Amino acid sequence: MDHTSPEIRELFMRAHELWGTGRFDDFMQMMHEDILYIVNVDGQQVPYAMSAVGREDLRDRFELLLRTFNVTHFELLGVYPEPEHITSLVHGIYHHKATGEILDIKVRFRAWFIHDKIITRLEEIHDARYIEAFERFVFFIESAAQID
Repeated sequence: MDHTSPEIRELFMRAHELWGTGRFDDFMQMMHEDILYIVNVDGQQVPYAMSAVGREDLRDRFELLLRTFNVTHFELLGVYPEPEHITSLVHGIYHHKATGEILDIKVRFRAWFIHDKIITRLEEIHDARYIEAFERFVFFIESAAQID
């Protein structure tokens, strides 16, 4: 499938819109039953930042994320189609519900669609600066939890 087609671009932008506007069930319907979701952040310490295999596993991961954070900003900054996949750049602001801390991120997503126009593979890619900030954020959250 050619990921440079206007149809794929529109579908990918739609997935971002659904997530950003809180239409979680509609967003999940765009994911293949056997989706492979890869995150380049180690999720062993923080389960909402881990990879997933299959729609139900991914649903569990995202539901945990949404129980942990309020998504207050999710802006699509750009979409970059290539023949084999399509990439986006997103600016997101997430407020941690328990502490009020803010996680302000820029993240790239890479997606692979199949012929029935659903996403079969999705990668969430954070740069080194984000990973360092994320580790500090996790340390802060864990420290705050121990104080309570």
